[in-house]
This record gives sequence, structure tokens and C-alpha cells, in this order.
Amino acid sequence: MKSAVELTRMVPPGAVGMIASLTIPERERDALEAAGLSWCDGRGAIHVAWPGTLVHVDHSGRGPRRGRTEPAKLGPAGIRAVQVLLAVDGEWTISRLAHEAAISVGQAHNVFKALEAERLLASTGKGPQQRRRITDRHGAMDWLATIDRARRRPGTAATYLYARTPEEVLRRFAERADAAGLPYAVTGAAASQLLGAPVLSQIIVSHIRVGPVQADSALHRLGLEHLDAEDAGRGMNLELWTDTGELGTFAARDVNGVRVAPPVRVWLDLARQGGRGADAAQLFREQVLERA
Repeated sequence: MKSAVELTRMVPPGAVGMIASLTIPERERDALEAAGLSWCDGRGAIHVAWPGTLVHVDHSGRGPRRGRTEPAKLGPAGIRAVQVLLAVDGEWTISRLAHEAAISVGQAHNVFKALEAERLLASTGKGPQQRRRITDRHGAMDWLATIDRARRRPGTAATYLYARTPEEVLRRFAERADAAGLPYAVTGAAASQLLGAPVLSQIIVSHIRVGPVQADSALHRLGLEHLDAEDAGRGMNLELWTDTGELGTFAARDVNGVRVAPPVRVWLDLARQGGRGADAAQLFREQVLERA
């Protein structure tokens, strides 16, 4: 079944996206509403959202999601923090999240507030030791994807390296980056291959997040040629992305000598590419992020 985020992409401009089913579980209703979609079921419940208009009828007594259908405004640090939360199933305090996501206590508090507003978090206790846990991982992932998709596409720079296989291309890039002291993380389909969950039969272009410099500056630092749009179409096999907020390089791990972005970020970057990338993202989500 397609996620709410993927269903949103299928709605033509100016149309109302309506999902109809005999029954729709409450968790899925929440995800649909968070994505700005409408729904109706066989029991006579209906939710129609349109700019300036909201119709919600639910005989079970459940009310519509409070607040906006627009995604919450989380900056790169907040998105990185949610990635950290989704990487570990457990209880969290504000101080623990601040430490493990390398953000301020205030930023950690705001992240929890945003999750609580979306009814994705449960809390126990009071004060500094109050513990929080994500109660709906599926919904939290849909919500994060909506927020991430609303952000501007990272700055990019196209280049190439000669090698016999995509894996060798990545190893050669890793050697250059390590020698130059440049933080990087492979993402997208190339990362899925390294993680043992390939989502495409052939990888023509590998995507790599780099920081803290801009992608084009990273090419100069690595001694790689910057291909313009015309040349990129003929010979590009690497595309560097500026990793604003360390969304990919933070918590990257080594896989056979190559740094790979966290799995949640790999999935988000696949989804961002659209087309085949969206289908690949769903496959990666099922194989890696939602495995039993």
C-alpha cells in the first residue's frame, strides 16, 4: 500500500485527493489528514480538506486533527533530530535527544512539541526526567517526509570518476574525501546497494552528501571536474549534494570503507527524487525501515 506522502504526489494540481475505503484505521486517517488528503469510509465517516474549507463527520467521536494541514516548520537541526529518534526504538528525555542529535536543549524541546502536536508521541513522568516515546513510527515517518519534501532541494554539483563499477567509483571517491578530510555520506540508491537492500537494478549516478562546504566547492577541494548541465548528461556518474544541517553526514556509518548516510535519510533522499526514486523509496522503506 502506498504511503500518504506518495498518494499526495498523485493528486493533480487544483484537485482534492480523496481516499475511499470500507474501513480506514485511525492511524491511517491521521497520516492522510497530515498529508492534506481527504477520506471517506463505508461507515459514513468523511473528512474533506480544502483551502478555507473543512468538513469532518465521524460518528465514532474522533475529531479532525487540530491545527494546520501544512507541515510543521522544522529546520535542518530539527529534521536531523527526528531522524535520530526514528533510528532507535526507546524512551527519550530532552537532554538525551539534545546530546545524541547534537542540538540545543531548546531545539530538542521544540522537536518534541511538534511530535506531540501531531499525536505521534506519548510521555510519562514530569520535569527534566520526563520520558517520551514515538507511538506511531509509520505516521512519524510520513510526517517527516512531508516536512523534508517541503524544503528546498540541496545545492548540487555533477562530476565523474573513472572506474569499472559503481562500487569502485564510490571507493575511489571515499579515498579522495578521506585524504582531503571532507565529511561525506553516500545516499539514495547507491547507499541502498551498500546497505544490502538494492532498490534499482542499475545505478548510473551515485548521490553523495558533502559538508560543511558547498557541493561545487567540494569538487575543487577533491580535485574533481565540475560538469555543466550539457556535459553532465553525457558523462556524470557522481552528483554531490550540499549537506545543510548534516542531515546525511551526521551519524553516517562505515560500510566497507565508504561512509553511508543513516537509513532514514537514505529513504528520504530517494523519495525526494520522485519518479523511479519514489518507488525505490517505498521498497527501501519496506525492506529496511519497516522490517520485523
